[in-house]
Amino acid sequence: MSNNYGFRIESTQYSGQTCLVTFLDTTLNETFDLGVETIPFDYFPVDGTPQGKVFIYFSGTDQTFVVDITQPNPSPTPTVTPTITPTITQTPTSTQTPTPSVTSTITPTVTQTPTPTVTLTPTVTPTLTPSLTSSETPTPTVTSTLTPSLTSSETPTPTVTKTSTQTPTPSVTPTNTITPTITVTPTITPTITLTPTITPTLLSETQLLTNPDFDSGTTGWSATGGFGTWSFTSSNQVAVLNGVLYFTYVSRTVSQTVNVSSVISSANSFNGVINIKREENGPNNNDTYNFTLTFKNSSGATVITKTTGTSVAPLNYTDITLTLNRSEISSTFDTITTVDVQLTGVDAGFWNGNHGPWVDYIKLNVS
Repeated sequence: MSNNYGFRIESTQYSGQTCLVTFLDTTLNETFDLGVETIPFDYFPVDGTPQGKVFIYFSGTDQTFVVDITQPNPSPTPTVTPTITPTITQTPTSTQTPTPSVTSTITPTVTQTPTPTVTLTPTVTPTLTPSLTSSETPTPTVTSTLTPSLTSSETPTPTVTKTSTQTPTPSVTPTNTITPTITVTPTITPTITLTPTITPTLLSETQLLTNPDFDSGTTGWSATGGFGTWSFTSSNQVAVLNGVLYFTYVSRTVSQTVNVSSVISSANSFNGVINIKREENGPNNNDTYNFTLTFKNSSGATVITKTTGTSVAPLNYTDITLTLNRSEISSTFDTITTVDVQLTGVDAGFWNGNHGPWVDYIKLNVS
């Protein structure tokens, strides 16, 4: 049997704006998709008195409002109760019927926009520092030896006249003349040798995954149950919308495998990073995730596994990191050929639609 019971949603701030509306009837325990409505609007269920929750989603501002529809309050005389918030008034018939007054409260919930994290990677430029080394080349010292040179100077001999008395002939006295010897002073010429000082260049991080930030949709990724189209009211598959990965009320796993054979010999560590949050507008905020890195050898056998285990997603976008260092498994590190990257998520409130954890990016870095 039909009746005139229903409710009206109106708002001065959002008047004239379109929204996506879902009604959860707690009496019938059913969810009704009312589709796209324009504020204000009315809703009259086919049977029964409306009681439950109305979810109003504005896609333009990414905001969701929840309106509680309570039981009618009967009074002896049908009255219309004016209120600032939406009011449902029932028109009386010839038989006096109590008028239900439903007061709904719109509680705006602000959706926080993630702030991108910028990671600075230093680049070290090698510097040549010349080192000056002096090498002396000795010049032999010349030792001079003084050799006297004897020069004779003769004195003319006088003419002797014989007389009765002989005059003795004077003897010749030699005169020695000394020739000086030049002494050579050696000059030392230094030899400069440049010794370069090499500053090693640090190996920067390299990202290995395809489409890590979902800017290209689902390219490079696979998902259990496949990928679907994002929906506020009806979806049980993971979906990508505007570069963000959304999970749903059914547990799903998104994965990608990468070959690391070409970098393993020079690698010192692997870092897996996810940027994740939960939907704060959901009725149950305990959305969970499990992030896992599986390192395998050429035979497909697991060398080592890193995992977060099942964890509650943070309220705001947060980086969650898993790290494997060469020093942890030094004897088998070089046998690694592939890395399986897996992320599992689920909406713990089990609401139909993509209301599970949100993921901005998934990365695998090697350094």
